[in-house]
Amino acid sequence: MAKRFLLGVDDSQNTKQALENLGGLFLESDVDFQLFHAVPESSLLYPGELSTLSGEVSEWEKVQKRQGQRVIDETVGLLVEMGYKRTRLQAETMLQSVDIAQNILDASEDDQFGAIVLARKGRSAVKRFLLGSTTLKVCQHSETHPVWVIGTPPLKPANALLALDDSEYAERLISHLAKYLAPLSGTRVTLFNVIPAKPPEFWDDGHILDESERAERESIVAKWRLVHEEKMENIFAKAKVALTSAGMDQGSITTKVQTRMRGIARDIIAEASRGGYNILAFGRRGTSAISEFNLGSRTAKMLQSARDCTLILVN
Repeated sequence: MAKRFLLGVDDSQNTKQALENLGGLFLESDVDFQLFHAVPESSLLYPGELSTLSGEVSEWEKVQKRQGQRVIDETVGLLVEMGYKRTRLQAETMLQSVDIAQNILDASEDDQFGAIVLARKGRSAVKRFLLGSTTLKVCQHSETHPVWVIGTPPLKPANALLALDDSEYAERLISHLAKYLAPLSGTRVTLFNVIPAKPPEFWDDGHILDESERAERESIVAKWRLVHEEKMENIFAKAKVALTSAGMDQGSITTKVQTRMRGIARDIIAEASRGGYNILAFGRRGTSAISEFNLGSRTAKMLQSARDCTLILVN
């Protein structure tokens, strides 16, 4: 099956930067791109066009078509200049959009797409927010496809931090990166786990433990930690097999486990920052997420707090 990403594009500098970063990563791969641009219903007109419009629907439609085609031409042209063959690029424009995020989600319903790709912010994003509203909404509601939120640093070569736990999302995350990152030359991956705080049943019982009780409690906690570490060792082993089978050299894969310090999300973000990674990949929800919510609390925190690097959110 062909590898294809759905790219939500506009005419912002953020989108152009995202295209350059993503395009540089996949130029020599077999990944194709479908460019999708939704023209907002309130899209800004060119100077002079407002006074020349008759008010007829056909005239407004012509203006929107021109604007949409301009964005598509510019984004396609950028990728072609980078070295992409036109056959690897397809494009679609939607007019009079009132909900760009929903339009992108609707366009992604086709199972042919391996992921949805967006810039961190579009043309209308407020500076104080790390993610634009469209990008955040797509991340919140894309339960079928992984979402790539492209950051500022170049992506080639990929240096990815995979935040893994023992939830159902770990296997999907590993599979996705094995398919799209492992075959790329120069890719490095760190498999990372933060050992969670001990469960409430292992807390003190409201009284001061005597020496024997303390020893027994410490033994129980040590066994719990050992079970967790064994689970993660098994997950790490499966990840190494998947990545090396897809083309990665085993020497490019490292593992790291640390005890929870400030909180799992904060610890992952801190590692992503100090480790010099250009990609942070994680699952939609962790082991403790409430199923009724689209995103787990840790995931939401990482989406809004992780700076610069590209984020890969796997459903």
